[in-house]
Amino acid sequence: MMLFDSLGNLFTIIYIILTLLFVGTVVFFERKNPASTIAWVLVLVFLPFIGFIAYLFIGSGFRVNRKKKYQIKARADDLYDKLLRPHLSIADALKFIERHDNAARLVTYLSNEGESAYTSCNQAEIFLDGNKLFERMIEDIKNAQNHIHLLYFSFNNDRLGRKIAGLLTEKARQGVEVRLIYDSLGTRALTCPPMLKILRRAGGQVRGFSPILSNLASRFRINYRNHRKITVVDGRVGYVGGMNIGDEYLGHHKKLHPWRDTHLRLIGHSVWFLQERFLMDWGYANESEQEERLKVEKFFPPCEAKGKLGVQIVSGGPDTTESPLKSGLLSQIYSARKNVFLQTPYFAPDDSIMDALRVAAQSEVDVRLMLPSLNDHWLSQMSTLGYAYQALRSGVRVFLYQGFLHSKTAVPASLIAPVFTANINNRIYPLDFDVNAFVYDVDFATYCENIFLADQETCLALTRQCFE
Repeated sequence: MMLFDSLGNLFTIIYIILTLLFVGTVVFFERKNPASTIAWVLVLVFLPFIGFIAYLFIGSGFRVNRKKKYQIKARADDLYDKLLRPHLSIADALKFIERHDNAARLVTYLSNEGESAYTSCNQAEIFLDGNKLFERMIEDIKNAQNHIHLLYFSFNNDRLGRKIAGLLTEKARQGVEVRLIYDSLGTRALTCPPMLKILRRAGGQVRGFSPILSNLASRFRINYRNHRKITVVDGRVGYVGGMNIGDEYLGHHKKLHPWRDTHLRLIGHSVWFLQERFLMDWGYANESEQEERLKVEKFFPPCEAKGKLGVQIVSGGPDTTESPLKSGLLSQIYSARKNVFLQTPYFAPDDSIMDALRVAAQSEVDVRLMLPSLNDHWLSQMSTLGYAYQALRSGVRVFLYQGFLHSKTAVPASLIAPVFTANINNRIYPLDFDVNAFVYDVDFATYCENIFLADQETCLALTRQCFE
């Protein structure tokens, strides 16, 4: 009996020591977020072992090698100062701000906090259908002469994925530099499939962003994912938006049909900033101890675009102190005078975004929110509908697209029309790396507004009675 008592006391002491150790670890890493700290401490007190494992997966903060992080930041500054700044007209930005007072604060804020310069002389082509998008993208890839850079949250091992991987392999054999970054969680089915092995043997370079099971001390997690979707061809053509590479974006999903999305094809100075973002993420994803030194000048050829669109490419994620993506969205909502039209597949905003929508709606701004009637995650759909009900109570008009709406857009004024990779949920900061394109043009914004209204014709309008 004394033996059992002694063992019981020993286990109690070990339990207390481990609990204190786990709690101390959480408090240290989550000290900047009191709400998160308290929540995790409660979990660890009642479920010390299971709770700590869960924390490793979904709670541990994003940390990269400090030296490497500073090197990447210095490289970005050097890129901007030496290659980009001399070709950008500050006068164009100032003229735009003088002409459009309603957008001046947003442009200035994103330039300062988001480190994204306002670029003029851009051309933009908008795609609502994946078949047309990838037909155009494949054509651009076939015509590539120097390099092809791709960064995608999801690069599926299906018909479209194999087709593009095969094309990349062919271009690599022709001597074109091919680089591909895929997120290791979003592309979880890509456990080094044959198509990537063949691409590597042909000379293409492939990196998985933040592999889940490598370097257990810092990467054993499912959060802090690279949610960006970027393609850059020869530094002259860029793609950004909501579409990953997979058959579902062609409308071939068995359950989620029709599939509605939005993507941009850009030509002009804005492509340089997509290129810069790719190169920075390539530095993050590079797993070799010896840092790869790229001669980046060739990735930024002279721009000959003669478009009229103003564009800012804005990035954000857990490696930034603030979130220019979230703050930019808030600025748009608060500055809207007439209407705010939003599309997002996953709607789970924090209090600041919900408050902004409520203030706008109660200020007699026409706030409309479009969500999917179908979703690829039932739990996400339940959460989305719960927040939709809160929005309805605040005066927001909510519409359910009859299918799966994966589009991420905002039309807060007759001038600004952002196209996002970020969803309007609590992952916009600080859990995911995303990139948004803010397009400034009256005609383009009007065109996007008409797209929203056309989508609305196929939607079901939600009312508070639907939830009662």
